[in-house]
Amino acid sequence: MWLKSCRALLAVTLLCQLGQAPAYADTANLPDLGDESLTVISPAQERKLGEDLMRQSHRSLAFMDDPEISEYIQSLGRKLVSHSDNPQQDFRFFVIDNPTINAFALPGGFIGVHTGLILATQDEAELVSVLAHEIAHITQRHIPRMIAESQRTTLPAMAAILAGILLATSGHQGGEAAIALTSAAVAQKGINYTRTFEEEADRIGMQILAQSNYDPRAMPAFFERMQNINRLNETNLPEFLRTHPVTTNRIADSRNRAEKYPVRPVIDSSDFLHVRAKIRALSSDGNPDEIVRSFKENLAQGKYRNIDAERYGYAVALLRTRQPAAARAEALKLIERHPGKPSYRILDAEAEMAMEHNKQALGIYADAYAKSSTDAALVQYYASALLKTGHYRQARDLLKTALQQRPESPVLYQMLAQAAGGMNSSFESHKALAEYYYFSGNPNAAIQQLQIATRYAGDNFYLQSSLEARIAAIKEEMAIYQGK
Repeated sequence: MWLKSCRALLAVTLLCQLGQAPAYADTANLPDLGDESLTVISPAQERKLGEDLMRQSHRSLAFMDDPEISEYIQSLGRKLVSHSDNPQQDFRFFVIDNPTINAFALPGGFIGVHTGLILATQDEAELVSVLAHEIAHITQRHIPRMIAESQRTTLPAMAAILAGILLATSGHQGGEAAIALTSAAVAQKGINYTRTFEEEADRIGMQILAQSNYDPRAMPAFFERMQNINRLNETNLPEFLRTHPVTTNRIADSRNRAEKYPVRPVIDSSDFLHVRAKIRALSSDGNPDEIVRSFKENLAQGKYRNIDAERYGYAVALLRTRQPAAARAEALKLIERHPGKPSYRILDAEAEMAMEHNKQALGIYADAYAKSSTDAALVQYYASALLKTGHYRQARDLLKTALQQRPESPVLYQMLAQAAGGMNSSFESHKALAEYYYFSGNPNAAIQQLQIATRYAGDNFYLQSSLEARIAAIKEEMAIYQGK
């Protein structure tokens, strides 16, 4: 029984599953919760807890590392944060390759979105309503405030419970065992508290939605569809979703609140439509050949919202099924209409790479990079092509620039390690590989790589000192979360 109570409490308050909260009270009755949480867990500690959970989750969750999809969700999130009540806070948005409809917030500003949720939203405003809700959970410090209600729960225990729930709600059997092994100090009394959190997140999220020039009516519209999905699939839903339905009261409350804002036209960005098409094309929840046929039929029958996005998805699906010539033919049609769009040039270059036309591919990338050097996805694809063709020094320079913008990306560090290794720079290679392991959730392997790097640092005092400092910092973090 305690396990179910712990899951019900923490899954709502800490993972903040959108659309799964119980009923709550009227907004006017929001209590003044104050800043008690600041005495229990500081913003810096909250961030460290989130970073630790992110590293753990990289070992078990299917992160969508596609550069274009990742950059889209991150840029959309940044736009919303800029209109929040804490625009200076550091957020990281990421996509999980999972067909279930889900989104969650982790301590310190980490927000995850399942691909199933992106596909379930009918327009960009609905997707934004989800992100805005999760952003509000973070800016209002709901997680530290919950911890303040149960001060006997230590940070290591909280991290373990969070990690267990994260696994359990993503279909991993080990999740419930992880929760069962942690302390039951978080008690049932917190459930009423979480109802206030959900209400506050809806209210603040709607403000962010409106201030970002989206129609707030998207939030109740999405809630209604979630309610219908729950009703139609009640017997097939996981237990957690069945016990936390979207309520009629919540829908009515959000609709009444939305009506206070002016109506805005529903205009989906090109990036939203292209990302949805790419997710469909790369879906692990379907037969690749059938996905190609679906795109082809949609184009032939005019069943699409945007012909360019549908053709783009079709080309990606063709490339996935090893039909690069056909994929390039579709890419050229797109480039003819929109010659400056980086994603189309990437598609063209990747088709050339697949046909082993490496020189042509690198030429396409070089030309596109000269015009769009700040495009994060383009830089990553270009660096990958350079690595595949043995242009290690050029790849290293590109990757170092990219890491200045995305300093916590495991894939960029892994590529940097490969580039440095190709240049026979063992010190730099092992140092980059250490960061790859660190941000992938394996601090012990990170320390081993740093120790190997010391063998190649020679008698350089600066290099040796920097490695020793990094090893000490990682060990200190491990000790904190292990309760030592």
